[in-house]
Amino acid sequence: MRKLFLCLIIALITGISTHAQNVIDPELQTILNQKNDDKISINIIFKAQLDRADLKERSNQYLDKETKRQAVIKELKNFSAETQHEVFSIIKSSESKNEVTNVVSHWLTNAITCTATKDVIEELAKRDDILLIGYNGDRNALLEEVSGEAVRADKEITENIVQVNAPKVWDLGYTGKDVLVAILDTGVNYEHPDLADHLWDGGTQYPNHGYNSYDGGKITMDNRGHGTHCAGTICGDGPKEKRTGVAPDVTLMCIKALNDNGNTNANAIVSGMEFAVEHGAQVLSMSLGIANSSIADRTMIRQTCVNTLEAGIIASVAAGNEGESINNSPVPNNVRVPGSCPAPWIHPDQQENAGGTSCVVSVGAVDKRDKVASISSRGPVTWQETSYADYPYEPGIGLIRPDVCAPGVDIISLNYSDNNSYAKSTGTSQATPCVTGVICLMLQKKSHLTPAQICEVLETTATKLSETKSNETGSGCVNALLALEEIEKYEDTTGINDNLMADFNVYPNPVQDRLYIEAETEVEEVVVYDIYGRHQVAKTPSHQGNLVVDLSDLKAGIYFVKINTEKGNIVKRIIKD
Repeated sequence: MRKLFLCLIIALITGISTHAQNVIDPELQTILNQKNDDKISINIIFKAQLDRADLKERSNQYLDKETKRQAVIKELKNFSAETQHEVFSIIKSSESKNEVTNVVSHWLTNAITCTATKDVIEELAKRDDILLIGYNGDRNALLEEVSGEAVRADKEITENIVQVNAPKVWDLGYTGKDVLVAILDTGVNYEHPDLADHLWDGGTQYPNHGYNSYDGGKITMDNRGHGTHCAGTICGDGPKEKRTGVAPDVTLMCIKALNDNGNTNANAIVSGMEFAVEHGAQVLSMSLGIANSSIADRTMIRQTCVNTLEAGIIASVAAGNEGESINNSPVPNNVRVPGSCPAPWIHPDQQENAGGTSCVVSVGAVDKRDKVASISSRGPVTWQETSYADYPYEPGIGLIRPDVCAPGVDIISLNYSDNNSYAKSTGTSQATPCVTGVICLMLQKKSHLTPAQICEVLETTATKLSETKSNETGSGCVNALLALEEIEKYEDTTGINDNLMADFNVYPNPVQDRLYIEAETEVEEVVVYDIYGRHQVAKTPSHQGNLVVDLSDLKAGIYFVKINTEKGNIVKRIIKD
């Protein structure tokens, strides 16, 4: 009996030890084995994540993008506060004993960042509600681009802008006006005259037009040059000599997510994305990435990108510049995170090995002849070793990366150290803000576009550089003009008047072939569209009264019925059996 009891005790201890080892990321475990008394910066990632299907179900009732964004933020904050409560109490208690410092609670992903002792880390690792504890270490997140060569401004519009047909879009009246884009980078020289007249106004709380998510402060000035160069490709408006920006009239939010050495960590990236999402950015531009990232970093950043998508926000993200370093960063680890995260829209060529989605449009680089840049990182990637366990590779095609490409060789943009000169740089860092600019042009024309719609249009209108979506150039080089023409088919769901709902009876739901609409208000038009906002059926009534809409040609799935009246519009969600 005594022997059996001893065996049970040993088994229990072994079980706890195994659980703790599984929770602690291997990289962090190596550091713990080498340190005793020093505190270590860590990311605590919780098992509980807000059910995406439920979140989508609830948020889909808000057809206005801004209302939906605010609703998703509220739900994510409430969920993280509830699920983090017990661990947060433990951390705060340890903080009073100087065992924990620098505590940050994340809501865009359910995680806590802090600096903790080895004993605290090992104690937390025994908890069943924690998925992973990873090292929040600084890593170089610049893409080692060829950069810094000063050049003369000898042309009015830079070649890369012409290559993607942006000036033809300007001629149609679209320059990105009233679109808010956040750039997460080394900061921005916000005094440069090509940027200074269209910066985000953060008021007295954020006087430097953004936030420093690396230091948690207000200093957003660029002291390296990378961020200013990228910002110029998004929206440099060239009041002096040269126009470098694809969308010269956007409003730019400056987020310094990297320090002056080009280093950052998962906490700084996530904090920067949280700031942008909470303060209304419609697009994120991220010419950064962590190479050979840990499982904890990948998990935390992907979850952030997943929830950013649910908030209705898209991100243009560099794939990386490891194309010439295949030996050091072999496939499927050649693309940096978050550029390795999946897209908002699953391309048909990906369907045979489909997985989850996120806010990320991954961007590769081509030269002026649309040939892939040798440094541009190559896919595929896989997420099978993480808790997502999707996009398997060998067997399987993995996740095709990048999604699209853009000019990224010898790109001329703003020189951060001289407000009257320009600089030339090469890399996917330069291609990424070009794609960002194209997205901004699209959103000025149709602000209601979802990330999935934007991604689909970017990929289906890109200049094809291969027969299928490839792991070098994705679906091809972005074409701003064709993208603007293509978005005409996406229905605008703004102008909804929920007070009119009582005037209509839409039935049955679920529906099979015939949908009936009883109306007390005169109906001008009925439009049925799919979850991507694409027209499926349109009907203009010939008289006032009850209507019958034929849905027999539609496949089973979720649809929305928009009823247009002279008093306003209503939208009803239906299910087709």
